[in-house]
Amino acid sequence: MKRLNFETTFAAAAFAEAGEHETAMKMMGITPVYEKVRQIADFFERHFAAVGFAEACCHEDALRFADLNAACKPANDSLDTFLEKVGLGHVRVCYGVASA
Repeated sequence: MKRLNFETTFAAAAFAEAGEHETAMKMMGITPVYEKVRQIADFFERHFAAVGFAEACCHEDALRFADLNAACKPANDSLDTFLEKVGLGHVRVCYGVASA
């Protein structure tokens, strides 16, 4: 068993060096996560573009790039539920209303 694993590792390395990355990953039982990486890259591209447009006072264009539905609190969620969903359940939040 160990000899087979050793041989497979070096065979996969040879395929990787030859540019056959997918074949090498299949030999080693590695499943690529291209879709997940692409989703993360798309997220950053959209949001950095939105920040750039917002800084240039092009707010309508910034809103088009930003995915507001992902960041907005649904109407039926409490503040505690919303904070828990976005990973801030342990953070103490205080808010109030000030009139001018």
